[in-house]
Amino acid sequence: MPNIYEKRRTNRVPIAFKVKVESSRGTMHGLGRDLSEGGVGVHLQKLPPVGSPVELSFRLPGSNQDITVTGEVMYQERGQPGTGDDWVGVRFLRMDATSQQLIRKFVKARFDPTNPGLAQPPPLPRRGR
Repeated sequence: MPNIYEKRRTNRVPIAFKVKVESSRGTMHGLGRDLSEGGVGVHLQKLPPVGSPVELSFRLPGSNQDITVTGEVMYQERGQPGTGDDWVGVRFLRMDATSQQLIRKFVKARFDPTNPGLAQPPPLPRRGR
């Protein structure tokens, strides 16, 4: 299996924040689990299909500015049954310049290259799921 981490162009930081996800299946509320300039991982109870467009709305911790981003679901990860640990990886497609700047600044301030455990993205799904 190819190393999927090589495809990442931006650093990812662990984070916990509320995220509203709008998709063709309706509006869902989830919890952000990690963030980069290129995308976000979001815990959700119902997972939108891979490849589907989504509209995300959130505020970063310590900020009072709303961020709205259009994205695409790139993958799903299902946790153990009953744990509620299901999540999706969303790639950002469109956002305004202010939102992009807020995310860039937030990630840069929290990325720690000396701690590879935090610098690494969360595990990606295994093939065949």
